[in-house]
Amino acid sequence: MDTARRLNRGIVKRFLLSLVLLISLFIAFTSVWAASIFGSIANRLHSAGWSAASADEIMQPNESVTFEASYFIFKLGSVTFQFLGSCEFNGKPAYHIRASIDSYSGIPFVNFHGVYETYADTSTLTCLSTSNDQMDGKDWIHTSYVLNYAGKNLVWQQSREGQVMKTVDLPLDTTYTDGLSFFYFVRRACLNAGGAPRTLTVPIISDTNRSTVELTIDEAREPCEVTAYDFPIEAERLSGHINFKGTFGVTGDFTGWISDDPAEVPLRADLKVLIGSIGVKLKEIRREGWVPPRAE
Repeated sequence: MDTARRLNRGIVKRFLLSLVLLISLFIAFTSVWAASIFGSIANRLHSAGWSAASADEIMQPNESVTFEASYFIFKLGSVTFQFLGSCEFNGKPAYHIRASIDSYSGIPFVNFHGVYETYADTSTLTCLSTSNDQMDGKDWIHTSYVLNYAGKNLVWQQSREGQVMKTVDLPLDTTYTDGLSFFYFVRRACLNAGGAPRTLTVPIISDTNRSTVELTIDEAREPCEVTAYDFPIEAERLSGHINFKGTFGVTGDFTGWISDDPAEVPLRADLKVLIGSIGVKLKEIRREGWVPPRAE
């Protein structure tokens, strides 16, 4: 019984955690950096035509986007992304982003809840700082990432109920995004790409992994069905490959769809995990004035 309990719990946690990566899929959708030496990223972005939009149509204050994860016919949980607005972080202009992940009641052996917060650079949407709190039984596990780009190091620390359990100091050779900043970075990158197909490599941080995601954006234009609307939405298809094993087994190939309009709203993703694949679809969006492009 204990073995079955641990197995079932691990399976569902894989599905739920993959939401963040799936968001990293929408992440992966268009990360535009080839891993390069520290300090050259901004120049590469501009020379490749990926400069920040002068009027940023992606970062709308108070936008809230909710996705639902499913395994075959079983609905597992949801993740909600919120853009909380602009601010300063360590003297730099930043965006404050939040996501919350919750398993649905009734899933055997699992009661998963997590809150994630990131401060991202407004120009590049690279991660300046990120942290998360995840429920583990009756306790909360807090994980923080402090990225010191000037000193070229990352301090990853995890604690339980205020008691530090582990600290890891890692070198940084370039700028990185994380699961949350990815979600918005990919949207802006797709907007700036202007519909031109591109194959890209993106540096990404997941837990203590510093790795990359290979992806191709704007593969095709095609309809995409989601839970939030009763009609298909005109979308851009993207695909790629995650070059590392995530915390709960997220790895390998993925496919995603994002709305073909200036809002570039992530709509759906299919992602492989160790025991199969899961699907994530847009369940609800609160974005002032947004009318999804109806597929003909």
